Amino acid sequence: MKFFIENQKVEKEVEWVLGQLRLHMNGATTAQMENSGINYRINYGVGLPHLQQLSKRIPVSYELAERLWFLEIRETMILASMIVPADKMTVEKCLQWATKISNKDLVERSAMYLWSRLENSSLLCVTWLAGESTYLKATSFYTIGRILQAKQSGSVPTARDLVASVNNSNELYVLKALSFALRMKLRVSASEREEIKKLTNEFKESGSTNKKIVAQELLTEIEFTEAK
Repeated sequence: MKFFIENQKVEKEVEWVLGQLRLHMNGATTAQMENSGINYRINYGVGLPHLQQLSKRIPVSYELAERLWFLEIRETMILASMIVPADKMTVEKCLQWATKISNKDLVERSAMYLWSRLENSSLLCVTWLAGESTYLKATSFYTIGRILQAKQSGSVPTARDLVASVNNSNELYVLKALSFALRMKLRVSASEREEIKKLTNEFKESGSTNKKIVAQELLTEIEFTEAK
């Protein structure tokens, strides 16, 4: 765990947040997530709607967000994603934060609430796609999907490059993340439609059950976008 210089103001804010989380603990949700292979150092099982409401009551500061993230508690990490000032997240800080992404839940939540709203998100995604961490590859796919979904400016890799970055991984959560990015491309990038169709056929004809699942998702999206 990362060590911090003592700051009484921030410590009081952290304790207040933890107190609010304990009021809404849900053991059944925690157990369900653990049974699905989603493990955190601590998980209170607090629902996302409550976290979104709580985030509006938390003082916005990088110092507090950093403390919450490095507590490695599910809820504090998601809250940190929601409240951290985007302009304070340098590439160096982003890379430090990303080392704590170790499950598919945080992959999706951090992509939604944090990485997709940063100016340096494209650079981060390219860096993570070139690395070895499957969690960060999945994070990149979801982040790219969120960027496309919001129709934000900025360059993202081509569909073919996204598929190539998987490096033959057959892990379903990675392929599902890739599927999300490609489906969002289908909605906003007509120029890549034919290429994505080719990639879909390659997945469909592969011997991988997981790739065939992704192919079906993409076929459904293709039918949906072409019917509009």
